[in-house]
Amino acid sequence: MTKSIETLIEDVQKVLLVGPEEISDQDLEDFGKGVAALIKSKLQVKQEKYLRFSNMGSPCERKLWYQINRPDEQEELTADTKLKFLFGDLTELLLLFLAKIAGHKVEGGQTQLDLHGIKGSRDAVIDGVVVDVKSTSSFSFKKFNEHTLKEDDAFGYIPQLLGYLEASQEDDIVLDKSRAAFWAFDKSLGHMCLDFHARPNWDWKAVIEYKQKTISLPEPPERAFEPVEFGKSGNMKLGSFCSYCSAKELCYPGLRTFIYSTGPVYLTEVESTPNVYEVPRASDTG
Repeated sequence: MTKSIETLIEDVQKVLLVGPEEISDQDLEDFGKGVAALIKSKLQVKQEKYLRFSNMGSPCERKLWYQINRPDEQEELTADTKLKFLFGDLTELLLLFLAKIAGHKVEGGQTQLDLHGIKGSRDAVIDGVVVDVKSTSSFSFKKFNEHTLKEDDAFGYIPQLLGYLEASQEDDIVLDKSRAAFWAFDKSLGHMCLDFHARPNWDWKAVIEYKQKTISLPEPPERAFEPVEFGKSGNMKLGSFCSYCSAKELCYPGLRTFIYSTGPVYLTEVESTPNVYEVPRASDTG
């Protein structure tokens, strides 16, 4: 019997609880090869110096400009962060394997797509639906589970997903041309959900041309976000989106970092020096 994506979550949960009806040697071999290929590709350091599906949805075009034009001057990812991303990628590969042995049709993985010159690769097509798998924190999972991601899509996930859908319109394995889905996984608690998004009536060519024009500017565009107040002392800090930006030191020369028990706080203006440890800046240490 043909499976429907509507039962994907419960079918995968059933496999986890009682086991699959069958796991073929070929499925296991394909999964092993997929894991090996993923690790090999992710451990090779690459700097993306062009517009892709994965970065064109950024809500801050200034960040995108720095990514494209000054990639070597941004913060390097720490080993902790790289391991976290690698673990997420491996988890996503595992979910697709579980979907397959649960009887769902999983195909089109990592197919190279092109949309008006923008290139990228989707995660998979499951039961004829374009799917992007996301390994998330419990906090982020709520956005997918409660279908509120569009209200706070700081990383541009929705334009990325819908770009894959638009670029897949002529693909015969994509049976549902009207929507695409995030398959979100809470890596802390093991919860899963599907979050569907309808195909929008966007002028993709105009959107992409605007993005291309923006990253071709001789100077970075205006900031999308401004600092916010930190306490009552007059100090100003970066908001959540900017705090995670790898180009924040370029965007705010002289940025000062203070370590609180809850994590680092990045101050753009310091009227009163906090009584906590401050990370030395490169200019201060010579």
